[in-house]
Amino acid sequence: MDIAVIAEGYTASELEKFYADTQRMIDYLFTIPPYNRFKNHFNIYAIGAISEESGTDIPGKNIYKNTILNSSFYTFDMERYLTPHNVSTIADIASLVPYDQIFVLANTAQYGGAGFYNHLNVGTADHPSSPEVFVHEFGHGFVGLADEYYSSDTAFDSIYNLEIEPWEPNITTLVDFDKKWKAMLHRKTPIPTPRTEKYKNTLGVFEGGGYVAKGIYSPVQDCRMKTNEAKGFCPVCSNAIEETINFYVSEK
Repeated sequence: MDIAVIAEGYTASELEKFYADTQRMIDYLFTIPPYNRFKNHFNIYAIGAISEESGTDIPGKNIYKNTILNSSFYTFDMERYLTPHNVSTIADIASLVPYDQIFVLANTAQYGGAGFYNHLNVGTADHPSSPEVFVHEFGHGFVGLADEYYSSDTAFDSIYNLEIEPWEPNITTLVDFDKKWKAMLHRKTPIPTPRTEKYKNTLGVFEGGGYVAKGIYSPVQDCRMKTNEAKGFCPVCSNAIEETINFYVSEK
């Protein structure tokens, strides 16, 4: 499994910082189960792409930088949504190494990022929660995990059709729950499962997820796909990560 980490908003004099930032993110990733059990199956390539200026665009603060990937916050009018605009440049740079996943690491302390399944992961280097965001966004891009939060501002509003089962492994509409994590539940766990203290550490079916509070359900009350405060991934997300890793490893 090959990951290409590309520098964004790092000048020539900041490349050592980029390599250290990349190492910090990767070190944290491999403390999180199940990644910690598969560390030897990953190759990490840190590509020191050089920008003319340090940082990234933050339109809400009237900050604009000349960077190699032309990244910017406020994508979809959301402050924390960070995406690079020079997609062809990303492809050119990534072609220098073998890769299965690309992660763009932006040289900024601003909070944010983005993740697109089988396409691109984006995060920042210097926010206190940057390592947690790195792991969260990688869950999107690498595994196709859904966001489990539903109470904060998002770029999407009711994007899921509640009449069908979502394709992401960690949310359900209960339309075809047999294909999700039903077999993993304890037989006495109620469906849906109340978001109460009694079921705080229980694998269940908790209403709320996929950006909406009603009609979509998540496996646990908190998970890395919901908040940065979660200790890690829930059993459903962990299974999906492990299945994805095994797919790539078996193809090598």
